[in-house]
Amino acid sequence: MMGRASQTEQTWVLGLDGGGSKTALAYVSGAGEVVGPFSAPGINPFDRPDWEAVMRTFLSAHPAPGPLTYASLGLPGYGESPAISARQADVCADLLPGCPHTPMNDVEAAFVGAFAGGPGALLLAGTGSMAWAHDGARQLRTGGWGEGFGDEGSAYWIGRRALGLASQALDGRHQDAAFAQVLLTPVLDGPPTQPGLLTWFYAQGHARSAVAGLARSVNALAEDGQPTARSILLEAAQLLAQHVTATRQGLGCPGLPWSYAGSVLGSRTVLDELITRLGPPQPPALPPLGGAVFHAATRAGFDTTTVWRTHVRAALLHPSDSTPLLQEQP
Repeated sequence: MMGRASQTEQTWVLGLDGGGSKTALAYVSGAGEVVGPFSAPGINPFDRPDWEAVMRTFLSAHPAPGPLTYASLGLPGYGESPAISARQADVCADLLPGCPHTPMNDVEAAFVGAFAGGPGALLLAGTGSMAWAHDGARQLRTGGWGEGFGDEGSAYWIGRRALGLASQALDGRHQDAAFAQVLLTPVLDGPPTQPGLLTWFYAQGHARSAVAGLARSVNALAEDGQPTARSILLEAAQLLAQHVTATRQGLGCPGLPWSYAGSVLGSRTVLDELITRLGPPQPPALPPLGGAVFHAATRAGFDTTTVWRTHVRAALLHPSDSTPLLQEQP
């Protein structure tokens, strides 16, 4: 006779990965079933006045598919401003009444996913940039100061640097006029001009995301051999490497393994330069959303085996290709 499923197999956890440009959530059961991921706009409270409304609408639109036993929410900016963090915690409590949950910094959630709870240094470079490290006893973060005077090497930094050089090329202060043409013509739907560029920039509803989005174009140009685009990415990699080096030095662990997350690390140019400077990375065990899911699952008492993690990773990264996790029959 077949036994009944265990209690944890019939319950669910929630993982949320909030970012500057995009937010994602997924539900995972103790049996390894994945519902999601779902996506929404960014919820960074420092530059998104509507972050709370977005978060409330997002979770309301995607309720739990069954009994929810734990939720872990990676939130941009959490822990960086007492007043804002308190409000983030209040919103989480309001949205998850009666459900045990943990709000955490989104980079911490990505760290948990990359190392599946083990030691290391996680370099995250998406819209912003930061490194989060833990040696098993001590924790340290570097970067994450925001676009005003930080976020070096991030997608926003790359886009901002590209716009700066392109604008200088338009008025004759930079010699690579071709760079301005190939970068800006698709964006402006025509030959770039000063009025056209200014009009585009100030028409953006969320300039930070729009500027960060240019990093994809810079990477494509670098892959085609465009010299200015490649120099921007190499400089970004140099700045990002400093984050990991600083965490290793701060913890006194020069050999601390490093891993990565975020759209910028999808650039082969950036990743190759980081490997040259830091050594080979440890492939992330789970993506950032998976880190929030893994954190919640461990708190809920799920059996987070390597098989479970591998399945969850595949389901989160390639949801259309995911197949149910096979369970051993009792």
